[in-house]
Amino acid sequence: MVKDRWYVILESHEVPSGRPVGVVRLGMRLVVWRDEANLLRCTHDRCPHRGAALSLGKVVGGCVECPFHGFRFNGAGACTRIPANAPDAPIPSAMRTPALIVREAHGFVWLWYTDLPVSDPTLLPEPPWFVEIDETYVHASFSDDWETHYTRAVENQLDFTHLPFVHATSIGRGVPHRLDVITTVTGDRIHVTYDPATYDAKGFFVELIAPSLWRNRLSENVWAMIAFVPVDDTHTRLYLRFYQSYVTIPGLGWLVCWLSNRFNRHILHQDKRVVLTQEPLETDLRMGEVLVHSDRPIIEWRRWVAAGSAPRTPPAGDGG
Repeated sequence: MVKDRWYVILESHEVPSGRPVGVVRLGMRLVVWRDEANLLRCTHDRCPHRGAALSLGKVVGGCVECPFHGFRFNGAGACTRIPANAPDAPIPSAMRTPALIVREAHGFVWLWYTDLPVSDPTLLPEPPWFVEIDETYVHASFSDDWETHYTRAVENQLDFTHLPFVHATSIGRGVPHRLDVITTVTGDRIHVTYDPATYDAKGFFVELIAPSLWRNRLSENVWAMIAFVPVDDTHTRLYLRFYQSYVTIPGLGWLVCWLSNRFNRHILHQDKRVVLTQEPLETDLRMGEVLVHSDRPIIEWRRWVAAGSAPRTPPAGDGG
């Protein structure tokens, strides 16, 4: 996993007020809840007292309360109440659970994945987004769970030359077998399109904001977008959204998106059927596969992951 990046872990609506939500994300058992100001909070889903899952408890006074003995923990992971002790009894400093930095943006819950200290979370960059997809668009979404590593799921959406084979009965119909792709890498962004000399895609392209946010330009005012959510080494959740701005009447616009997603789910499952057979589950820059020229987007993605996974040292002066 590439550290010091934002990862989508949930959609906002999946974390209601007044109830903790337990999930496994990036290989960690987490509990997410909203405090009294409706701000998202996240800690490890384990009470340091006796190891029970905090997500089975409830939210009280902005804290998550353990279902076993009623211990309460705030958004910083510190214990604020031990019911069995006297009210004025000191709380052991070790009675805390690791807290993580989460933020809400664009209808998603984002987690800052790092193993370095963050002295001031307000100085972190904003979660990444595509500026063209703004409030003028209506969208509908669905999620799909894949039994593979997130790197395989990402690579599938950077691969153009599988279209006439995997999607021969749908979006690949009419796409030639002979294709050249043009790949451009700018920082965390990998942009891929067809060479018009081999296929006129009429403005079609895909773009990945690494590590986990992808979009596909379908037309001037239509986008498909996927947030890849690493669950653990063998599971990935995909949140697929269909965005459009040609029908924006309340209710009707959402219905158009929902109907479009019925087709998008079919396309995604055509991919899924093949991708889940790929071994090994996690990909790497040097892993024994024999890649060819048209695999340039995948090579660039693997280079990005390899560079981001290199050993790191804390920046000078950072603490807390």
